[in-house]
Amino acid sequence: MSDMNQVAIVTGATKPRGLGRAIAIAFAKAGVDVAVSGRPKSREGLEATAAAVEELGVRSHLLLADTTDPQAILAGVAGTIDELGSVDYLVNNAGVGVGSAVFLENDERSWDFNWAVNVKGTVAFCEAVLPHMAERGSGSIVNISSMAGIGANPGMPYPYTATKHAIVGLTKQLALEYGPSGIRANVIAPGAINTDMLQVAYEAIAEAEGITVVEAAEMENAGIALRRPAEPEEIAEVVVGVAMSGGAYLTGIAIPVSGGMMPGL
Repeated sequence: MSDMNQVAIVTGATKPRGLGRAIAIAFAKAGVDVAVSGRPKSREGLEATAAAVEELGVRSHLLLADTTDPQAILAGVAGTIDELGSVDYLVNNAGVGVGSAVFLENDERSWDFNWAVNVKGTVAFCEAVLPHMAERGSGSIVNISSMAGIGANPGMPYPYTATKHAIVGLTKQLALEYGPSGIRANVIAPGAINTDMLQVAYEAIAEAEGITVVEAAEMENAGIALRRPAEPEEIAEVVVGVAMSGGAYLTGIAIPVSGGMMPGL
């Protein structure tokens, strides 16, 4: 375990093959205590992630907060600091991608839900940790966007693309303001990842292009130089490297981790 007892918060850490769990485990392998965050109704998944973290010899903490509930987030972060002692790293991984790739088919609910989770949830976690980090004079935030936050790609829902772009802008502004306080803020923009969400993306592409899901997967892989999606662990290693000392002079940038995927329009 780290002598400095470093602590990370990882949001959206509930799914067995999800990126959040992979990031939490990668932090644990680096000797960092991990607070895993998710909705109260996803407690079982969080407990499984926490158990995987503890098996690696570090402490874990359950941060039960819906990403759309700023007060629960504030309380959860305060509880994390009380339990684990600090917050050195924040990874905003929780996100949704509902909506349509046809602009006029998106209703207000789709726009509001993506905005509430992807942007306002990220904002709320940043608001909760930044005073603590600024007081200590150090900290690192990694916000998970997407290749859809760098360019427009066929089949991607409009609200998802718009909000993932917003995360990039938010992060750059945070990096500018908080750099003098010793706090770094960066974006990781994954391409295709071998998770449950990838299947949903394939289905969206298939519908938009009028092809089968298998054909959509083949089409997606054809646009990736490495010709395959990433495993969650491959993205997680980059996230932790950028958050920790491996990214000590990086701030305000969006890093595509996409296997050479086409960047989109």
